[in-house]
Amino acid sequence: MAKSKVVVVFPVYNGERTLFSSLQCIADQTFRDFEAIVVDNKSTDDTLAVAEQFCRSDRRFSIVRNEQHVSAPENFARAFQLGATRGEYFCLRACDDHSSPDFLACLVEALDRDPTKLLAACSTKVVGPNGSRIKSPNKATLDFTQSYVSGRVPRNLTFPAEWIYGLFRASAKDILMTRWFELGNPWCLASYVVAEFVVRDSVAYVQGPTYDFTEGSGSEQRYGAKSFRNKLDQRLRYTFGCYKLD
Repeated sequence: MAKSKVVVVFPVYNGERTLFSSLQCIADQTFRDFEAIVVDNKSTDDTLAVAEQFCRSDRRFSIVRNEQHVSAPENFARAFQLGATRGEYFCLRACDDHSSPDFLACLVEALDRDPTKLLAACSTKVVGPNGSRIKSPNKATLDFTQSYVSGRVPRNLTFPAEWIYGLFRASAKDILMTRWFELGNPWCLASYVVAEFVVRDSVAYVQGPTYDFTEGSGSEQRYGAKSFRNKLDQRLRYTFGCYKLD
């Protein structure tokens, strides 16, 4: 079977309340040549019914059901592998997040234009109860390679961790899988993994479109370290892991 141009994968567990809106956001993208797959992690609510209803209305959407419930990192890893197998480019989408209508079109254009890039990403619009704010990378992030070659190693690489929801080239899967389970805790995985692409100068940053991240998912409370010792251990794992970058 020929690969799709773009595959959008939704790893989801109990997302019935917001899933339809997130699926509709992808259906409304100006870029039309995509396949979308909902990876249902044995949800116990009506997530599957919502997905099935949407699939009946748009043939570009389909469902893959896990035979048993797995951890969130494992479900995301399955989504990465599925996207890389089925698409030339792929991205993940949380069931409560959205993006500007030109998100896919602009990111596809960036990867088409530069074959050396493995990830296309844009600014993140963080949407909360009191409004929204924009998260963009600092200059050191975008000029990392040039600074490194000139002998000025950047000390602070600030970029939105939500770049993990950017558009990846299929060949990026190997890097994703190599680092995805190293940290030992789901919290901070995103920025830890994306750092590999930043340091390798493999990110095409696109101004204009936004990935819209909805606050309030409770992921920090659910997955973040609780005690001081665990927080320190997590920080050390993150730091030493970044120093291992080639």
